[in-house]
Amino acid sequence: MNLTRPLRALACTTLTGLALLATPGPTTAAPGDATYSVTFDVSWSAETHPDMFPPSAHFSGLVGGTHNTAVQFWTPGTLASLGIKRMAEWGQQATLAGEVQAAITAGTAGGVLLGPAIATLPGSTSMPFTATPAHPLVTLVTMIAPSPDWFVGVMGLDLRPGGQWVDELTVVLFPWDAGTDSGATYTAGDQPTVPPVPLFAINSAPFTPGEPIGTFTFRLEAVASVPQAAVLTSSAYPNPFNPRVTIAWRAPVGSHVRVTIYDAFGRRVREIYDQDGAPERGKAEWDGRDELGRAVAAGSYVYVVEADQEKTGGRLTLVK
Repeated sequence: MNLTRPLRALACTTLTGLALLATPGPTTAAPGDATYSVTFDVSWSAETHPDMFPPSAHFSGLVGGTHNTAVQFWTPGTLASLGIKRMAEWGQQATLAGEVQAAITAGTAGGVLLGPAIATLPGSTSMPFTATPAHPLVTLVTMIAPSPDWFVGVMGLDLRPGGQWVDELTVVLFPWDAGTDSGATYTAGDQPTVPPVPLFAINSAPFTPGEPIGTFTFRLEAVASVPQAAVLTSSAYPNPFNPRVTIAWRAPVGSHVRVTIYDAFGRRVREIYDQDGAPERGKAEWDGRDELGRAVAAGSYVYVVEADQEKTGGRLTLVK
C-alpha cells in the first residue's frame, strides 16, 4: 500500500459514512430493545508503537452490524470476506455494510452500524446503536491507516449474556491482519497475498507486542420497556344464578378463546363462546340451557375458559 491510498480512502470513507449516517432510522424501539453507545479510544501512537510509526496516522470509519449466532462477518483462522478485505486495505465501509444488509434480509442481522473516522491522533469517537433480543451480538471494525491490510475490532460480542443486557463493557483492541496483502510496514506498496491467507493476530513488528491499539467501550443508555403480558383470569356473576350467568375473562390479546360449560361429572353441557384473535377482555352469557336449548336441572356446574394453551375456570350454582 502506498502512502496516498489510505488518505484517499479516509476522505471517501468519511463522506460515505456521513451520507449513510444521515439516512433516517426507526423512530421507536420495540419492547426489550437496548440503546447503546460505543466509544473508540485510541492509544496507538509513536510512544506506544515507536517502530516505523507512520505519518498521517488515522483510522477509517467504523463499520459493522448487530446480529445473532447464525452469521459471522469475520473470524480468526478463516479467509476474509470481500467486505473485510476492502475495509482493512482501503478503509471502505460500503461492501461490509452490504454484507450486513444481506444478513438483515436473511433475518440473521438486525442493523448496519456506521460511525465516523478518526482523522488525527490522539483521538476518540463515539456512536449510538440499537441492539435487540433477537440480534444481541455486535461486530464492529476499523482500518489502521496507513497499513497494508491491518485493522482492529470485535466479532460477535454478546451484549446480552444470560438474557440480561450488559451495563458497560470495555474491550481492549489489538491489531489483526486480513491476510490479503503481504506488506510488512505501514506504508508498504500494494503486495497482494495470492492466494490469501486466513485472518490472524499480529504479534510482531511494526507493532509493539502486547501493547494495545485502543479500546471499545460499550455503555447501555436505555432499554425499551416490556409491557407485562396479560394473565388469563376469569369470573362469573351473579353466582348462584337464575336464570342467567355472565362469564367474564381477561386473556392475552389475539388468543383463541373458548368458553365451555360442564356438569358436575365433567360432561360437556354447552359451548357459549369460541373466537380466534379475541380481544384482551371479553364476556359471554349462559342462560342455563344445553346445546339443544333444553333447560338444565338446578345444581353445580363448571365453566372453563381456554386461551390458546392456557385454561382457567370456576364453579357455578344454578338455583330454581
